[in-house]
Amino acid sequence: MATLVVRHPDGTENEFAITGELKIGRQQGSDILITEGGVSRTHARVFDEGGTVFIEDVGSANGTFVDGQRIMEPTALTPQSEVLLGDYVLRLKPAAVRGSGARRSAARPAAGGDEPMPVGDEGGGVRATRAMPSIKKGSGAAKSEPGAALAKRPARPARPAPGGGARPAPAGGPVLRGMVGPWAGQTYPLKGKVLVGRQPPAGIMLDDDSVSRRHAELEATSSGVTVRDLGSANGTLLNGEPLDQTPVPLEPGDQLQFGVVEMTFEPEPSAVPVRRGAAGAARGGADEDPAAKRKKLIMVAAGLVGVLLMVGMVSSILNPKPVDVQGPGGAAQMDPTQKIQDLLSECRSYASSELGAPNWEKAHEVCTQALDLDPIHPEANTLIRRIKLEKESFEYYSQGERLLQRLKPEEALESFRKIQKESEYFRRARAKAREAAEAVTKRAQEDCKLYLRDSQWSAAVSRCEVYMAVWCQSKPREDLQPPLGFTLKLEGRLRRDEWRPKDPMFVKFLIARQKMDANAAPWVCPVAEVLAGDERVADPRTFVMEAAKKRFPNKLMQAALLDYWGGRGSEALATMQKLRANYEAAQYHAEADELMKIMSTVDQLFKVGQSYLAAEDPEKAAEPFREALATDKAVMLELAESKPSFYRRNILQDIAEKSYQRGKHWADREDRRRACRVWKLGFSFYAGNPNLNKAAAFCSSRALEAFRAASGCGDMAVALDYAVKGDGVEEMVVAKQAELGCK
Repeated sequence: MATLVVRHPDGTENEFAITGELKIGRQQGSDILITEGGVSRTHARVFDEGGTVFIEDVGSANGTFVDGQRIMEPTALTPQSEVLLGDYVLRLKPAAVRGSGARRSAARPAAGGDEPMPVGDEGGGVRATRAMPSIKKGSGAAKSEPGAALAKRPARPARPAPGGGARPAPAGGPVLRGMVGPWAGQTYPLKGKVLVGRQPPAGIMLDDDSVSRRHAELEATSSGVTVRDLGSANGTLLNGEPLDQTPVPLEPGDQLQFGVVEMTFEPEPSAVPVRRGAAGAARGGADEDPAAKRKKLIMVAAGLVGVLLMVGMVSSILNPKPVDVQGPGGAAQMDPTQKIQDLLSECRSYASSELGAPNWEKAHEVCTQALDLDPIHPEANTLIRRIKLEKESFEYYSQGERLLQRLKPEEALESFRKIQKESEYFRRARAKAREAAEAVTKRAQEDCKLYLRDSQWSAAVSRCEVYMAVWCQSKPREDLQPPLGFTLKLEGRLRRDEWRPKDPMFVKFLIARQKMDANAAPWVCPVAEVLAGDERVADPRTFVMEAAKKRFPNKLMQAALLDYWGGRGSEALATMQKLRANYEAAQYHAEADELMKIMSTVDQLFKVGQSYLAAEDPEKAAEPFREALATDKAVMLELAESKPSFYRRNILQDIAEKSYQRGKHWADREDRRRACRVWKLGFSFYAGNPNLNKAAAFCSSRALEAFRAASGCGDMAVALDYAVKGDGVEEMVVAKQAELGCK
């Protein structure tokens, strides 16, 4: 098995065998516990998927870097990879080679042999995926070609739908129907992208050890439904043929197998026939005594009435109806405000990347429905603008990737250039664009030199221009254009007010342009922000270091501030103690004492708040955290908000996450008022948690309902418990209380 080597800042190393999933963070219970050095409570995880080791960042504050690039999705590691987590360096130590074979074959034991170590994390410390013997019989154990499953669809007799435990099928649309075990007869609707796996966020959860955590993905579009494997340990079979990660379209009656779980694809759900046992019981009842039959029917009817009453009561409690308003025709309609909030929540979920790639088409459709209800709604307009931008950028990014795979780097680079800087795909396109640019410039530079040497001006201009368009991106303006008051002269001796570029190849290119067209306009470097090396976002550490140098003349105080900002509180205090022990620097002692006191206070308050969060009590954690944030501002000054310290980032993110979880605890117990009080608390600290955003929107809509339904001063308190700061309900309540004379 592979081994993960962790090198500490002091040079010591620890090794951890990768037998599933290794969680890395400073939270107790992590498989690799790192308490300092800019590492988040839950920072990253390393896992083995089908023989390949991956690392995934799980929302850390400072990020996870592989070979100098910050990762945003699971990234495969090799023995040459270098991983940075704060001040810690990770590398992969490969396992001893035991033989060769296809990746999926390696995940399965040979027939009759001992079962190997479970493959992959697939359980987060709970249990691992059970590796199965090869499902496919015979000698053809090697993986089929990608289209084999599509080409070899066998004609099969229809299997009877099994009875028992079947869920009611949806009104329409494609579904998967379980064929074996506890899934027999159950239907799973297919809308958009659906993940199949053993754990959330899988839309089709199959609790079986043969199913991987992320096993397969189905996608329903207007043209049909496709399926692909996600590198699962035991594979996905379509009509008995293994699939790879290439999407394959499904046809009615196709049989899918995830691990040992078999399902069939239906374009429209079919009714499940009555089970034979039930029909037999009905026929057998015809011979019963009439009086006994009437008594039994009365008991059944009474039971059904009781069940219906209970269902109605539970439904009314769990799903309270929105406030009804009378429309022009007198019919009751849903509250438009609530309808808009529901649509925006759905729109945000489609635009979110938490559960995989966003569905921009669906997000645009749902947001448009919200705008139809309120054309000037600010959030809906902001969302629709972002969705249009991201949708267009996604198309350019996907097109560029395809062209790059087809060895068309020039066309790919042109697509990447069209991605706007404000898009989230811009950052992802940078690496791809540089890859395309390297391929373009290498070939174009060779052609350019050859044509210039042979005086083939026409060919030289076209090829040199391709090379120069990339080359110039990293050059300052003064290397490309004459200074103000100077004129360009490409040949001969320069006079006092004449200028010539320093790069000889650039000069030859400009000469070739003049030979082709003496009146040609001056050549200008085309804008390509995706290639601009000087436009990268600066490391926040650099900003902090520069600010420390301006603020403190003493180098030890500068180092202490940088340590504090990165979450290394004990190192910061030790550095200050070193300064304090140097009596030659006595002029700095008073300031050092004050800074030590502030840093120590933040560190202690942070630990007190974290202990309350560990005890699932964010309400008690709020007070020390607020004091810690105020004290932190005294250390970081103007950088407190723009370049937040390790303490500030983790306080805001941790209390938001814990508040959401604690509020959900009370909401599950039907105490929505208390749930909203806790959710509002977390929201007041940090509004960047998507789950907390949805919870705050729910509370805001309940506040509006409570205000409209209020009939006296006592009812106003309910509306205030639900009201979220900034939603306007609190102001409405205060005005109403003044009108009613409430105390």
